[in-house]
Amino acid sequence: PGWASAYTYLNHLAWGGLQERLGEPSLRHWKQLEHELRVIEQVEIADHFLICWDLCRFAREQGFLCQGRGSAANSLVCYALRITNVDPVKHDLLFERFVSAERPEPPDIDIDFAAGDDREQVIQYVYGKYGREHAAMVCNTIEYRGRSAIRDAMRVLGFPAERADWLAKRVDGHASASRTAEWLEMGEGKALRSLGLDPAEPRARALVKLVRGLDGLPRHRGIHPGGFVISREPIGSVVPVEPAAMAERTIIQWDKDDCADVGLPKFDLLGLGMLHLLKECLAHLRVWPDLDLDLGRLPLDDAAVYAQVTAADTIGLFQIESRAQANFLPRLRPETFYDLVISVGAIRPGPMLGGQVKEMLARRRGEEPTEYPHPDLEPVLARTHGMALFQEQLMRCAIVVSGCSPGEADALRRAMSRKRTREEMGRATERIREGMRERGVDPESAERVLKWLEACASYTFPESHAISFALLAYASAWLRFYYPAEYLCSILNAQPMGFYPVSTLIHDAKAHGVEVRPVDLAHSRWECTLEVRSAECGVRSAELQLAEGEQCGVALHCAHWTTTSHFARGDKGKGRAALRTGGVGGRAVRIGLRYVRGLGSRARERLRATLTDGPFLSLPNAVERFSDAGLGEAELRALAAAGAFRSWIPEPRQALWAVLGEMRGRRSGGPLAPPSEGAAVLPRMSEVERTLSDHRMLGMSLDGHPMRHLRERMTALGIEPIAELRGEGRRDGERVKTAGLVIVRQRPGTAKGFVFVGLEDETGRLDVIVSPQVYEREREILNGRGILAVAGKLGVEDGVVNLKAEVFYPLRLEGAVELVSSHDYH
Repeated sequence: PGWASAYTYLNHLAWGGLQERLGEPSLRHWKQLEHELRVIEQVEIADHFLICWDLCRFAREQGFLCQGRGSAANSLVCYALRITNVDPVKHDLLFERFVSAERPEPPDIDIDFAAGDDREQVIQYVYGKYGREHAAMVCNTIEYRGRSAIRDAMRVLGFPAERADWLAKRVDGHASASRTAEWLEMGEGKALRSLGLDPAEPRARALVKLVRGLDGLPRHRGIHPGGFVISREPIGSVVPVEPAAMAERTIIQWDKDDCADVGLPKFDLLGLGMLHLLKECLAHLRVWPDLDLDLGRLPLDDAAVYAQVTAADTIGLFQIESRAQANFLPRLRPETFYDLVISVGAIRPGPMLGGQVKEMLARRRGEEPTEYPHPDLEPVLARTHGMALFQEQLMRCAIVVSGCSPGEADALRRAMSRKRTREEMGRATERIREGMRERGVDPESAERVLKWLEACASYTFPESHAISFALLAYASAWLRFYYPAEYLCSILNAQPMGFYPVSTLIHDAKAHGVEVRPVDLAHSRWECTLEVRSAECGVRSAELQLAEGEQCGVALHCAHWTTTSHFARGDKGKGRAALRTGGVGGRAVRIGLRYVRGLGSRARERLRATLTDGPFLSLPNAVERFSDAGLGEAELRALAAAGAFRSWIPEPRQALWAVLGEMRGRRSGGPLAPPSEGAAVLPRMSEVERTLSDHRMLGMSLDGHPMRHLRERMTALGIEPIAELRGEGRRDGERVKTAGLVIVRQRPGTAKGFVFVGLEDETGRLDVIVSPQVYEREREILNGRGILAVAGKLGVEDGVVNLKAEVFYPLRLEGAVELVSSHDYH
């Protein structure tokens, strides 16, 4: 726009942006910015930065949350342009991990946008600005895995789709087609016999052969999660382009590796559910007057938040809610923000399998001495207790011991992190060896440092990425602690996302004092909403007041996240306590109509439209307006079964009877006459029937946990509540029996065949560890049942309790097939 070159414009934006973000940047900041701009000019990649800046600018102007992640957070230019939210000078990060003169190639800038409509608008902005002849999304080639191979092979062989789906659900989500074929033949064809097939018959042999033969073959083409290519020349002259199955999208017929091979720059515009959640949570908090919240300046020293995280009370939090994190956090005992950075970076396959996590924890607790491969490396490695968890640390170590440049250190990191010959390794380390000799490092110490660096390179992680995600993890923990009702409402509307099913999120929120109200046509909107909790709160739905005398303690500001919301920080004692009281006591969560199963996308749009005229006033009013909106009996039946007419007729069966009567009356030419006193009264549902119906129609029950119905029977069988396994005096290795709903199944590829099953009852949650031997023996029960009892040995260590399974038993709640849609093998 009137500038001599792209670089000149970038230079202008970066200098101005840095001053705008920091007010008075330090001399280190100015020198670093000058250095980065010089490298960007040398590598000739200014256009790349300007495109990313423009996308983030558009998002901010629309009120969308966005944040760059990955190695881009090492760049002060990205920070100045508000592409990222991490100050790399403050965190002592290395720009050359992102871009270096020794590596003249386009940078990899991944930008997260709030998942859903926000990201789609950014995608359409790209198409609109550059034109479909110059912009397209990257494709993915989807290969056959175990489940897809079974479904397609059985379809070809004429099996009913229901039987194929039943069998596919018993296969691990990550299993290959080859491994699945082996499973079909295990135990003398036990899986085949479960279908009523003799393993020796031709049809059974054909099924196994087909599944095995499909292993690794392309099945279909999909769309990359967010990869875009933009070209100066018409993109069709470079690569074939086709319309995508998704409306208003076009894709190229190359994947990301093809693009990299030919040097076609790719921009990753990714959707992140947590940003959707945070945006909505901020919007809910706007009703608090004179209280300003900025996610970029939350108080990072809040002891109450860290206490919650240390207790692994992290359901629904970003990056730190998983089973592995729940086992790690009580051992880590985070007290500072950097502890969260360590948590994000450490819980990954490399450091966990290599033993680095266990060794770091032992050093942190003083059980083992903290040692350094060279005395000069202590300042670099002190925060991680002598362990190099991050790539930037590895690079900094090479710089400190050898005096090499940051670009040379990055070249060493890249060489060490891939397979190479002895000669290649020698060339990669020649400059480092020479530098250590010049600095007087003896040959023995030099070899020890190089071997240590090489070992670390196999598992280190970008520190910049860990910091970016730790910021979101802390923001989610802070908001959930002080505003649990607003947080729950937001996470319910951001689904699908996260590690746990909706029923677990709700059960956990209720345990934290959040009131959750059922779906009700008289009150529910399509999305979940917030309502005044009680008249005694002195709170109006349009405007929530602070407790008398409370003042806004600090105004938080972050130019990157422009959505403004309201919050009170107050002092560290009374103010924060009042915050939490306001968050819990002020508002309740109303379940939205989106959770009623049987209402599809057509119903969603039409219900949203009719609800603009206000809530439904009565059952006849609802039937009439549904008819006017083009919705009919199927949708009304689903709503009745879900209890959505409860304001007028609390019993679902009776409500369905009345709905059908109202519809018959309208079809016969007029409303049905009011029922006489002798009208049919249908039998009420039992508590168990109501629980099953709620889970079938909504995926949740607000009247209590389903396992409570089995408690008397389980007690008689010696099956203990999960909470009792965490009580005082429980011993490591103690044999116990417990039971619960299966809420998650995991079989990580790096876990050497171990499977992890999450169980939940009305008292809590428990992780069950299943050895490969037990899994093969119990596979059918494990994958085919939604309620399980398990006997095994209790594991108690550092406040973490789990169960090492020995045998599983299926439990049945009368009429229940699957209560919870567990998150399996993700």
